[in-house]
Amino acid sequence: MKGIPHARHPHPSETMTGADRPRSTRKDSVRNRARLVEAARDVFARRGLDATLDDIARAAGLGTGTAYRHFPNKQAIAAEVLADATEEIAVDAREALDIEDPWQALVTFFERNAARQARDRGLYEILTGQGDDEQQERIWPGIIAAVTQLLVRARQAGAVREDAEPQDVAVIFALLGPVIEMSRTTTPDLWKRYLALILDGLRATTRPALPTPAPPLQTLPVILKAGKSR
Repeated sequence: MKGIPHARHPHPSETMTGADRPRSTRKDSVRNRARLVEAARDVFARRGLDATLDDIARAAGLGTGTAYRHFPNKQAIAAEVLADATEEIAVDAREALDIEDPWQALVTFFERNAARQARDRGLYEILTGQGDDEQQERIWPGIIAAVTQLLVRARQAGAVREDAEPQDVAVIFALLGPVIEMSRTTTPDLWKRYLALILDGLRATTRPALPTPAPPLQTLPVILKAGKSR
C-alpha cells in the first residue's frame, strides 16, 4: 500500500490575505518611487536634463523596469523634481518680503536663486529655457506672480528703475545663466560679479553704483573653451 502523502505546508505568502498583499506591494511601490525622485534630484543637479531615466534608476539602485513603471519617461520625473525646485523660488520671493529694506529684499532674492542655479544644473537649464514649452508655461507664471510684489515694492520705494517689470526677472536669470554654466567647475563664484553688474542696471539711477564683489576673468579663452565643451 502506498503511504499517505505528507501534508503540504503552505508558503507564508499563500496564507497572506488579499488585503495584506496589496498593502505590502503599495509600501514597496511608494518606497521605490521616493528613491527614484531623490536620485533624480541628485542626478539632474549634477548632470542636467541630458541625464536619462536609466541613469536615475541606476543611481537609485533600482532596475530600469521599476523606473518605467513609475514614470513613463525622463520628462515625467523631471517635471516632478523641478516643480519642487521652482516652488522654492516662489517661496524665496515671499520670504524676501519680510526684509524691511525693499532693495535688500530684491538683492537677497536674486542671490539665493543664483546660488541655487549654481548648485543645480537641471534647475539652471529649465530656468534658461532648455526644457520644453509645456514646462516653461507651467513654471514661470508662478514665479512671476511671486516676484511681482517684491519688485513693485522696490519700484514704489524708488530703489529700482521706474520701467522695471516683474517679467524682467526671467531675462536676468537668462543673462546670468551662461556665466554660471561656463564657470561652474573653474570659478564657481564668478556669477556674483555679474549679478552685481546686472543689478546695477536694474537699480534706480539716482542711487550710487554697486561695487562688484569679484575681479574680472583673467583666463577668458580657457573659460570660454570650457563653456563650449558642454
